[in-house]
Amino acid sequence: MITRRHFLAVQAAVPYLDRRGVPAEPAPLPPKGAEDLPYLPVGLFGPDDPGHAAGGTVYMGVALAVEHANARLGKGDKPYRLFCRWSDDPWRAGASAVARLALEDRIVALVGGIDSATTHLAEQVAAKMLFPVVDPVSTDETANAAFVPWIFSWAPGDSLLARALAEGLRRRPYTLLAATDHGSRQLARVLSRMAQPAERHDFQPPNRPPEPSHSPVVVLAPPATLCDVVSLIPESAEVYCGPSVWSRACRGRLRRPVLAPTLAAPDATLLRQAEARFQCPGDVFFQLAYESTALLLECIQAAGPNRPAVRERLASRFAPNGRRPISSVFLQEVSPS
Repeated sequence: MITRRHFLAVQAAVPYLDRRGVPAEPAPLPPKGAEDLPYLPVGLFGPDDPGHAAGGTVYMGVALAVEHANARLGKGDKPYRLFCRWSDDPWRAGASAVARLALEDRIVALVGGIDSATTHLAEQVAAKMLFPVVDPVSTDETANAAFVPWIFSWAPGDSLLARALAEGLRRRPYTLLAATDHGSRQLARVLSRMAQPAERHDFQPPNRPPEPSHSPVVVLAPPATLCDVVSLIPESAEVYCGPSVWSRACRGRLRRPVLAPTLAAPDATLLRQAEARFQCPGDVFFQLAYESTALLLECIQAAGPNRPAVRERLASRFAPNGRRPISSVFLQEVSPS
């Protein structure tokens, strides 16, 4: 007896069954590499605007590293060319932007994203299309926990930042104010495992958390929100912040000194060069992007326009988990200026 379910299943399969006698067609050719190009294409999953609020300093670091590398090339060396693709709604169009960098622009390697969430998007595409990704600024270590051997992270990881914060808290009861963005949520999770807060408030910007009842207070939030939240905390409270407080978006908006884990030792000469070149101030995220891109270009120069060979060169410069080997970071005061 033929049931209705069986009948519908057969009808759905008819278009495929009818093709059994059709000659096999060749599969589409894999995407071409960059070997025949007169330049070495490098991609950035980020905006190409130095003034962009979220990713402008990352672009400045990548672009300046490419310019400096091209200035050092010898006779006959192929120049680097930077391709940028971005969407301010990365969850809707970010993956396709990264795929177009790999397929249309034929990049040898990618720098990006500009934060924790966009780095995860780039990693998902790289895992399928097999090209190296250098993550310049994300501290989220879950990007390296997926065992994708094509991603390499330059910034200190959340475990190092959380350890520095926990040591500064010195086992005192504290209040944790954590925004719901991906990066803040991940750092809050790692910190809470090391030092359980006496009080915790999660909030979704533009909403604000309630006034803390314990001191010290740890604030983990994006730059656009962090300064406003810090301004609501009583002056008598000791305040610790996450790495976003080092962003140029907080410069001039921070009303009081706070303590935060350091991400890199500032290079005053490099920061002056960036401001002169782009007419925009840099910050520590600019410096991380510059350093990581300079290393990537060095690996491309040594390996040539070959993605697996570039990956092998990068792997020799990073720890087995894909992160830069860093033993510790320290807390430093961030002044209002």
